[in-house]
Amino acid sequence: MTEIAGAIGIVLMVAGTVLSALAAWGVLDFPSPLSRMHAATKSASLGLGLIAFGAGLAAASPALAGIGALVAVFLFMTAPVSGHMLGRAAYLAGQAGQLLHDDLAGVAPDPGSSATAAEKKVSLRRPAVLVVVWVILWRDLAVGTVLGGLAIALFVESVLRVTRPSPRLSITGLVAFYVRYLGMIVVSNVRVAWEVITPRNDRIREAVVAVPLATKSESVALLVANAVSFTPGSLTVDMTSDPFVLYVHVLHFSTTDEVRHAVAELEGLATRAIPERAPA
Repeated sequence: MTEIAGAIGIVLMVAGTVLSALAAWGVLDFPSPLSRMHAATKSASLGLGLIAFGAGLAAASPALAGIGALVAVFLFMTAPVSGHMLGRAAYLAGQAGQLLHDDLAGVAPDPGSSATAAEKKVSLRRPAVLVVVWVILWRDLAVGTVLGGLAIALFVESVLRVTRPSPRLSITGLVAFYVRYLGMIVVSNVRVAWEVITPRNDRIREAVVAVPLATKSESVALLVANAVSFTPGSLTVDMTSDPFVLYVHVLHFSTTDEVRHAVAELEGLATRAIPERAPA
């Protein structure tokens, strides 16, 4: 089993290296800053995640493999946010390139508003997750390590507190969402890789499309906005609230209805994963 795990780890590291190299090539080759963000957000994140997880498997160390998995998770959590911020900055700086369609033109920047304030309460779910992460990072299940992680988790929770009710989660909905999400990540990376290795970028037709969301849940809107950045050929560059509207940059623009239909499908999955609370 050790030899098999090592072989799988080497394959993952090679695949991650190839994806990272293609991402770097795409950042140099794509025609505009917004199009380059597609390579930097998608291929670079998956590439580094595969390298980190593969290194743990190749070392035949469950602890290192766990750390590698955490690195991959953190990359996929943070890459959409950084891609959104950098893409938004590039657009506002006038570096959007040649857009065939632009629904964001003339729209005032919206810093976003929080949902209605709610009574502050302490969550037990976040401290539990933080303790697990702490133990994996230390690679030690001793009582002192667990207690130290618990102390830090409770401190973080007391500082943050919850400014809105924690969303209800559906386990089956979350599984369906993330299965679909992983499939989109694979397809988006294949598409970006194909664009990079083709000699010319003739198929790139950039546009920014406004996509109104049906949801009134901030949690669902944020999940969709982040997930869009890993769907094939799309990247969230802005979001306004009340009502929620995503502004999505697409690499292969055909029609606005096609873009909105793809996001609506993702929103439907997100709504089933995070059911909206019934009015009190």
